[in-house]
Amino acid sequence: MTMTFIPSRPTRRRCSPLVAVAAAFLATAPVGCGPGFEAQAPAGFVDLGGTDVDDERYDWRATNADGLVLAVRELPHEPSGEASFWLAAIKKRMQQRVGYALLEERAVRTADGVAGTQLRFGHDEASGRPHLYYLSVFVTEDAIFLVEAGGTKALMTQHDTEVEQMVTTFRTR
Repeated sequence: MTMTFIPSRPTRRRCSPLVAVAAAFLATAPVGCGPGFEAQAPAGFVDLGGTDVDDERYDWRATNADGLVLAVRELPHEPSGEASFWLAAIKKRMQQRVGYALLEERAVRTADGVAGTQLRFGHDEASGRPHLYYLSVFVTEDAIFLVEAGGTKALMTQHDTEVEQMVTTFRTR
């Protein structure tokens, strides 16, 4: 499954100013010259490094033989805002523009102690196979890190330990 945070196709809906700001923010380039984070592919996953997928830039991706995908995006924290603002904008975007249902919200923490929030979304695909998409959001003074995992519900459930390990071993620099 390709994880797409912002759809590449245009939509006809008018969006609120909050969503418009989030969209502009999420479309910006990665921070600095190199990644400001350390990510480790869990056992059974292959590190793909930074890649472009469907016009989306990922600073780091990994996948396993079953097709479960893990990814990280690092975005500049501009304009500067509280974590609550970014979380509200992301939730609104995922629900209203992409059609994902928010299933759960969890407190998470990186290996270096940065507190964040994991948003767990679900989406029913046309194939009849439900998909899950977990987005962990870590907001620092200079950057916003999006740690993503997505795949069919069966794959996400089967590899729950690896997905959790990805988040808990993630480090900001």
